[in-house]
Amino acid sequence: MIFQPEISACSIKLIGQFNPAIFHPAWLHSKRIEQINSEFAGDFITLREFAQFSIENRSYLVQTDRFQLATSTAPWVKILDITTKIFHEHLYHTPITAFGINHEVHFRLSSWAARVRLGRTLAPVDPWGKFGQDMDVEQRNLTGGLQSLTMKRKSIVHGSRFETNVTIEPSSKISDGTGVYMRVNAHHSIEGVSDGYGSEEAMSLLAERFEPTLEESETIFNTIMVEGKKQWKTSLQV
Repeated sequence: MIFQPEISACSIKLIGQFNPAIFHPAWLHSKRIEQINSEFAGDFITLREFAQFSIENRSYLVQTDRFQLATSTAPWVKILDITTKIFHEHLYHTPITAFGINHEVHFRLSSWAARVRLGRTLAPVDPWGKFGQDMDVEQRNLTGGLQSLTMKRKSIVHGSRFETNVTIEPSSKISDGTGVYMRVNAHHSIEGVSDGYGSEEAMSLLAERFEPTLEESETIFNTIMVEGKKQWKTSLQV
């Protein structure tokens, strides 16, 4: 990306019917999906209806209706490889009716004022009349503006519904007030999938859409930052 984020993450979420009790670090190791030593001491919970644990920089969360694998460390394709190995090679009978690809970043701007100007660029206060005028005050702790903005695009990909949601907010992880958080969520619904179907179609579409989705998300992040920089006339710390 042109602008490098201070914090970034990527995750894959599957919607369907899952058996959380299967998901255990030892099971992943036995299938050569993850490599762990025999004295794995990480925190993990594996129950009939819920499983949660981390291996290296990857976190697993499994419920009866969803599976999520997230990482904060590139290359992002690692979580795609793991997900497809689980559900294409081993649990291919698992019904999966939808999946999401999520990419999120936290940028540090040059100043708190630059972050406010970015908010004004994306969500001008003028159309809000006096309510909007009251957001522009000299006292920093009383200045208002954009708190959360989500834009949605809808389309059809291979006969299935595809939605891309882009959210921008002040960052909750960059504590000095200069941070901006952005997230792209690409959600695919698999049309016509019933209990008798497994994961084949979902895994095929996931593999096809993963890299293009991440490439588009980085384009979106850069476009917002570049356009914002034009408007603010304030350099960003990158």
